[in-house]
Amino acid sequence: MPAKSTPPVVTVAGQSAELDREIIAFWVQVAGLLGYSRSIGEIFGLIFLSELPLCADEVVERLGISRSGAGQGLKALQDIGAIKPVHPLSSRKEHYQMQTDLGVLVKLLLNARILPKVEELANQRAALDASVRAQGPAHLVQRFEKLDRWRNKTAPLLALLKTFST
Repeated sequence: MPAKSTPPVVTVAGQSAELDREIIAFWVQVAGLLGYSRSIGEIFGLIFLSELPLCADEVVERLGISRSGAGQGLKALQDIGAIKPVHPLSSRKEHYQMQTDLGVLVKLLLNARILPKVEELANQRAALDASVRAQGPAHLVQRFEKLDRWRNKTAPLLALLKTFST
């Protein structure tokens, strides 16, 4: 298995390149946890590091990724509200900066990624539960009953998450 390559990072905020790599690696892990690609984590990490808004060309140069990969990653990050476009007067290129309002970011992320997946899984569980009750063996009926009890215990947590999304 080949080793993961470390992206070539030009220092952004005057700190060491090693610190920049560690911060980007952190955002790669967060992106992976949320089901996003490594490149989306790298792009967000780079924008997180940058004091000034970055254009797509700067993302390509600093991370060593393709122009199309940068464009797709920037669009995905913009779609979930993690970054927002800005238009500096000194440039015709669109630049991007972090969404600094954590409440907006959490709301958009919940609505874009987490709550739809939770709802989809709940629907799948309910359909499987109905099938098992209709034709399944007794041990599966008992297991789905345990799942249902667990779902009832976690319902307040899901309700709390939903309040953040409105």
